[in-house]
Amino acid sequence: MIALLGYVAAGPSLAIADIKTGIVEKDSDRLAAKVDFPTLRQNLKAQINARLMHNTTGELKDNPLGALAAGLATTMVDGIVDAFVTPAGLAHVMEGDRPSESLVKQTVTADTGPPPKEADLLQNARYSYDSFSQFSVWVPDDEGKETRFVLRRDGLSWRIVNLVLAH
Repeated sequence: MIALLGYVAAGPSLAIADIKTGIVEKDSDRLAAKVDFPTLRQNLKAQINARLMHNTTGELKDNPLGALAAGLATTMVDGIVDAFVTPAGLAHVMEGDRPSESLVKQTVTADTGPPPKEADLLQNARYSYDSFSQFSVWVPDDEGKETRFVLRRDGLSWRIVNLVLAH
Protein backbone atom coordinates (compact mmCIF):
# COMPACT_ATOMS: atom_id res chain seq x y z
CA MET A 1 0.00 0.00 0.00
CA ILE A 2 2.83 2.40 0.87
CA ALA A 3 4.57 1.62 -2.44
CA LEU A 4 1.35 2.37 -4.33
CA LEU A 5 0.93 5.71 -2.53
CA GLY A 6 4.57 6.54 -3.26
CA TYR A 7 4.08 5.75 -6.94
CA VAL A 8 0.92 7.89 -7.11
CA ALA A 9 2.72 10.78 -5.35
CA ALA A 10 5.70 10.52 -7.70
CA GLY A 11 3.43 10.17 -10.74
CA PRO A 12 3.64 13.80 -11.94
CA SER A 13 7.43 13.80 -11.68
CA LEU A 14 7.62 10.56 -13.65
CA ALA A 15 5.24 11.94 -16.28
CA ILE A 16 7.27 15.15 -16.60
CA ALA A 17 10.47 13.12 -17.01
CA ASP A 18 8.77 11.07 -19.76
CA ILE A 19 7.56 14.25 -21.49
CA LYS A 20 11.03 15.79 -21.42
CA THR A 21 12.59 12.60 -22.78
CA GLY A 22 9.91 12.35 -25.48
CA ILE A 23 10.60 15.92 -26.60
CA VAL A 24 14.38 15.50 -26.66
CA GLU A 25 14.18 12.18 -28.48
CA LYS A 26 11.34 13.41 -30.74
CA ASP A 27 9.34 10.34 -29.67
CA SER A 28 5.74 11.13 -30.60
CA ASP A 29 4.42 7.88 -29.14
CA ARG A 30 5.90 8.67 -25.73
CA LEU A 31 4.46 12.19 -25.88
CA ALA A 32 1.05 10.97 -26.99
CA ALA A 33 0.96 8.81 -23.87
CA LYS A 34 1.67 11.79 -21.59
CA VAL A 35 -0.02 14.69 -23.41
CA ASP A 36 -3.72 14.67 -24.21
CA PHE A 37 -3.28 16.68 -27.41
CA PRO A 38 -7.01 16.91 -28.36
CA THR A 39 -8.04 18.13 -24.89
CA LEU A 40 -5.05 20.47 -24.70
CA ARG A 41 -5.92 22.01 -28.08
CA GLN A 42 -9.59 22.48 -27.11
CA ASN A 43 -8.68 24.10 -23.79
CA LEU A 44 -6.24 26.48 -25.49
CA LYS A 45 -8.74 27.40 -28.20
CA ALA A 46 -11.40 28.19 -25.61
CA GLN A 47 -8.95 30.27 -23.56
CA ILE A 48 -7.64 32.29 -26.53
CA ASN A 49 -11.10 32.82 -28.00
CA ALA A 50 -12.43 34.03 -24.65
CA ARG A 51 -9.57 36.53 -24.33
CA LEU A 52 -10.03 37.66 -27.91
CA MET A 53 -13.77 38.19 -27.46
CA HIS A 54 -13.22 40.02 -24.17
CA ASN A 55 -10.66 42.35 -25.76
CA THR A 56 -12.69 43.09 -28.91
CA THR A 57 -16.29 43.11 -27.67
CA GLY A 58 -16.44 46.88 -27.26
CA GLU A 59 -14.76 47.54 -30.60
CA LEU A 60 -17.01 45.22 -32.60
CA LYS A 61 -20.29 45.95 -30.83
CA ASP A 62 -21.41 48.74 -33.16
CA ASN A 63 -19.78 47.32 -36.27
CA PRO A 64 -22.21 45.51 -38.62
CA LEU A 65 -19.42 43.17 -39.66
CA GLY A 66 -18.49 42.40 -36.05
CA ALA A 67 -20.00 38.92 -36.07
CA LEU A 68 -18.14 38.07 -39.28
CA ALA A 69 -14.87 39.35 -37.81
CA ALA A 70 -15.43 37.32 -34.65
CA GLY A 71 -16.09 34.19 -36.72
CA LEU A 72 -12.96 34.72 -38.77
CA ALA A 73 -10.91 35.30 -35.63
CA THR A 74 -12.18 32.04 -34.15
CA THR A 75 -11.26 30.15 -37.32
CA MET A 76 -7.82 31.74 -37.31
CA VAL A 77 -7.26 30.87 -33.64
CA ASP A 78 -8.25 27.26 -34.31
CA GLY A 79 -5.67 26.97 -37.09
CA ILE A 80 -2.91 28.60 -35.05
CA VAL A 81 -3.55 26.42 -32.00
CA ASP A 82 -3.63 23.27 -34.14
CA ALA A 83 -0.25 24.26 -35.63
CA PHE A 84 1.24 25.26 -32.27
CA VAL A 85 0.22 22.35 -30.03
CA THR A 86 2.86 19.93 -31.20
CA PRO A 87 5.85 18.37 -29.47
CA ALA A 88 8.12 21.15 -30.83
CA GLY A 89 5.72 23.88 -29.70
CA LEU A 90 5.54 22.43 -26.19
CA ALA A 91 9.33 22.17 -26.08
CA HIS A 92 9.72 25.89 -26.79
CA VAL A 93 7.27 26.84 -24.03
CA MET A 94 8.97 24.44 -21.62
CA GLU A 95 12.24 26.24 -22.38
CA GLY A 96 10.63 29.44 -21.09
CA ASP A 97 9.65 31.01 -24.42
CA ARG A 98 6.38 32.88 -24.61
CA PRO A 99 3.84 31.06 -26.79
CA SER A 100 3.98 33.76 -29.49
CA GLU A 101 7.79 33.38 -29.70
CA SER A 102 7.40 29.61 -29.70
CA LEU A 103 5.08 29.69 -32.69
CA VAL A 104 7.58 31.75 -34.66
CA LYS A 105 10.46 29.45 -33.71
CA GLN A 106 8.43 26.38 -34.56
CA THR A 107 7.48 27.83 -37.95
CA VAL A 108 11.08 28.80 -38.72
CA THR A 109 12.63 25.51 -37.60
CA ALA A 110 9.72 23.38 -38.88
CA ASP A 111 10.62 20.65 -36.38
CA THR A 112 13.94 20.06 -38.16
CA GLY A 113 16.20 22.03 -35.84
CA PRO A 114 18.31 20.38 -33.19
CA PRO A 115 16.35 18.93 -30.30
CA PRO A 116 16.36 20.94 -27.09
CA LYS A 117 18.58 19.81 -24.25
CA GLU A 118 16.67 18.05 -21.50
CA ALA A 119 18.25 20.35 -18.91
CA ASP A 120 16.76 23.40 -20.70
CA LEU A 121 13.20 22.08 -20.45
CA LEU A 122 11.25 23.33 -17.42
CA GLN A 123 14.30 25.15 -16.12
CA ASN A 124 13.36 27.39 -13.15
CA ALA A 125 9.89 25.84 -13.09
CA ARG A 126 7.91 25.48 -9.89
CA TYR A 127 5.62 22.57 -9.16
CA SER A 128 2.48 22.19 -7.06
CA TYR A 129 -0.31 19.75 -6.39
CA ASP A 130 -3.66 21.48 -6.97
CA SER A 131 -5.62 18.46 -5.78
CA PHE A 132 -5.24 14.70 -5.52
CA SER A 133 -5.82 14.39 -9.26
CA GLN A 134 -4.35 17.65 -10.61
CA PHE A 135 -0.78 18.93 -10.69
CA SER A 136 0.63 22.19 -12.08
CA VAL A 137 4.00 23.15 -13.49
CA TRP A 138 4.66 26.91 -13.66
CA VAL A 139 7.31 27.93 -16.23
CA PRO A 140 8.59 31.53 -16.11
CA ASP A 141 9.60 33.45 -19.21
CA ASP A 142 12.31 36.13 -19.40
CA GLU A 143 9.87 38.77 -18.12
CA GLY A 144 8.86 36.70 -15.08
CA LYS A 145 5.39 35.87 -16.43
CA GLU A 146 4.44 32.26 -15.90
CA THR A 147 2.84 29.77 -18.24
CA ARG A 148 1.11 26.94 -16.41
CA PHE A 149 1.01 23.33 -17.57
CA VAL A 150 -1.81 21.39 -15.95
CA LEU A 151 -1.49 17.63 -15.56
CA ARG A 152 -4.46 15.49 -14.60
CA ARG A 153 -4.35 12.00 -13.16
CA ASP A 154 -5.91 9.28 -15.29
CA GLY A 155 -5.88 6.11 -13.21
CA LEU A 156 -2.25 5.78 -12.14
CA SER A 157 -0.79 7.87 -14.96
CA TRP A 158 -0.66 11.65 -15.49
CA ARG A 159 -1.18 13.63 -18.71
CA ILE A 160 -0.96 17.29 -19.70
CA VAL A 161 -4.50 18.50 -20.38
CA ASN A 162 -4.20 22.28 -20.27
CA LEU A 163 -1.78 25.11 -20.84
CA VAL A 164 -2.77 28.34 -19.12
CA LEU A 165 -1.12 31.25 -20.89
CA ALA A 166 0.49 34.12 -18.99
CA HIS A 167 -1.38 37.41 -19.11
